[in-house]
Amino acid sequence: MKRDEFILYAQEVILTVLKTTSLQLDKLKEIGDLSGVEMLEEKVLVPYERIYGALLEMKIDKMDSKEFEAFENMIEEIREKNNLSIDVVKENLEKREKLEGKSGAIVVKRFFKYNLNRLLDRKDKIVEKYNKLAIEEQKLENLLKDTIQEEEQFDIIYKLQPVREKLRNIEDKYLLVEKDINQLKKKLESKWPYEIYGVVSEEELLETYKEAFKMED
Repeated sequence: MKRDEFILYAQEVILTVLKTTSLQLDKLKEIGDLSGVEMLEEKVLVPYERIYGALLEMKIDKMDSKEFEAFENMIEEIREKNNLSIDVVKENLEKREKLEGKSGAIVVKRFFKYNLNRLLDRKDKIVEKYNKLAIEEQKLENLLKDTIQEEEQFDIIYKLQPVREKLRNIEDKYLLVEKDINQLKKKLESKWPYEIYGVVSEEELLETYKEAFKMED
């Protein structure tokens, strides 16, 4: 196998492992096995995610024959360790090439980008709301400092409490949306979360989602 062909083969091997791992993680999350999720992420997902990232950056043409041979052996060891047949990997490669530009990967990537933009809009609205409340809080705090009468101070404190409570709630919402944004950015940057769908057509993927929604209903 030529070097430029083998690097695609290597990527397909790792993508297949990542897809299988992703499905296993979904099942563990569904049954609430948090320790299983943590272990699988640490032992399998993260290491293979790094390998895939390295493959995308790898300058295979600059390797000498010994380095390339060692690389080939490593990929074959990974394939065998994960019980992947060469035929299945090659079949997936053919599918990926045939579906280039019209695969499920395009759909999922588009979906990630859409959700990211939606979350960024939500974040902007949260920040805007927070800033308004922060100004209101500062005004009340300044008023409290300038107020001498105890009765008036109690009135201001009474007004301050709901404002601060709203601020705490908004801070919680901000942290949640920021977490979701970071997760989506990571998915887009690491590429594999959508590239694993590059071996199915857009139609097939959308049909799968439709069936899943029917089951949920």
